[in-house]
Amino acid sequence: MDNWQSIKAQFIAQINAYQSVEDQEIGVFRCHTTMTMSLLAWLKAQQHYPQFYLHGREGVKVWAAVGQVRQFSDVSLAAQFVQTHQLTLLGGLQFYGEALFVLPRLLLEQDQAGVTVTLFVDAKQFEQDKQIALACLSTFDKQTALETVKQTISLISQKANQAEWCHWVEQGLEKIQQGELSKIVLANETCFQTATPLAPTDLLAESEQYNLGCYHFMFAESKQRAFIGSTPELLYRRQGLALKTEALAGTAFMGEDAQQNQQQSDWLLHDKKNEYENQLVVDGICQNLQPFVQHIRVEQVELKKLRKVQHLRRQISAQLKPDYADKDILLAMHPTAAVAGLPQSAAKQALRKLENFDRTWYAGTIGVMGPESADFCVTIRSAFIKQVENYSQLCVFAGAGIVEGSIPLLEWREIERKAMGLVSLLQQNQL
Repeated sequence: MDNWQSIKAQFIAQINAYQSVEDQEIGVFRCHTTMTMSLLAWLKAQQHYPQFYLHGREGVKVWAAVGQVRQFSDVSLAAQFVQTHQLTLLGGLQFYGEALFVLPRLLLEQDQAGVTVTLFVDAKQFEQDKQIALACLSTFDKQTALETVKQTISLISQKANQAEWCHWVEQGLEKIQQGELSKIVLANETCFQTATPLAPTDLLAESEQYNLGCYHFMFAESKQRAFIGSTPELLYRRQGLALKTEALAGTAFMGEDAQQNQQQSDWLLHDKKNEYENQLVVDGICQNLQPFVQHIRVEQVELKKLRKVQHLRRQISAQLKPDYADKDILLAMHPTAAVAGLPQSAAKQALRKLENFDRTWYAGTIGVMGPESADFCVTIRSAFIKQVENYSQLCVFAGAGIVEGSIPLLEWREIERKAMGLVSLLQQNQL
């Protein structure tokens, strides 16, 4: 910890010695250490909000941040700030498009070379902002041990029970048969009560161990409420003008039996309904990207295997045209047919009428947007954790793509299976 205390001392000294420069809007202080640590354990010890965490799907890069110096509710203004100041923003879009991007107070970026720590201050109101920055640094060198999450939980409510949700599916199928839609993705929200308070950082750390091959994310707006998840799905990743995305749709079960898993894999690869569902997502992504990119390439179908389910996936790559940027890609792609349906606008309108809850961040997108690169995941396999006196409320989301040939009861079983990705980490036999 000596190294972290040294960084803290350096930051305090730099802030105290700082002289604002005319026309400078943001003061930037940066340190690097070759030491690494659990950024979730670091976040657990911090007292400032909002808090942000993103563990890249390849497992190499991790971002953690606390506090905010700037906030944007318009993706165009956020992208303009990134290019003007050459700084990285964290945040994303909720399902129906509400944007939230922040320039944090403290940003930690960890990779194989160590951790780069950046402290931001408002140079325009430096004397006032200086005190907030120093207060945020007070716990910088602290970590709080992550704890086991095994405990008794009880079901509180579901937005729709099996019969109600299957009726939603039947209504969606009617719209498909009438030609209004070719696909709609219906979701459900299930809420549980924990026996004792549940720290979001603890549950996410547990998920990192078991839900491999995923992005792991957390956005905590306050100590009382956090949105977390472990999602297999990339929205897009940009490096310069090179763009990578994917169509992740079509689902089969995964369990403890290797032979049964292989049978499910073989079935999934040859099932016409799932193949059609995946192709719709490919077509939707390519159509939405077409005005902004060149040289779109779609790879052959493959399997994405997870702990509870496996999916069909086609990887897609393209080259961004020079005149376009992240704001264009975000607004064009989100939400994809994998989480909303097709046509995009009609599917969103239908979901507002069919579903009896607001998805907010579920099936939205969260990530990092910088001048040279961007990385955004699709926030499925996710949950809100709300602190209520001496217990927590865990509200879990899961959805399924409905196309011609979908069977309501089978789709219900699919969303129940998907929801277990997080719930089963707590306890398997008290549901």
